[in-house]
Amino acid sequence: MIKPVVTQNHPWVIVRTVIITQSHTVARFANRQDAEDHLRFLRRTIPNGGFEIMFEPPEDVKENLNIELLTISQKRV
Repeated sequence: MIKPVVTQNHPWVIVRTVIITQSHTVARFANRQDAEDHLRFLRRTIPNGGFEIMFEPPEDVKENLNIELLTISQKRV
């Protein structure tokens, strides 16, 4: 499956927490500084918005990390 360019190159995400178990992606950024700048803007314009910055690695990195963690845990057994 081909992933959208936006999710591949923009791992920094601003999310808005609606309730504890639910959040919505507001924006994606290629670097953390841009995400922090936009977060400051959002917090000034919507003070009680519940915005946070998260790092969301690309899927291939997540898969590799999961495989490595599984391998490490199997070696300990």
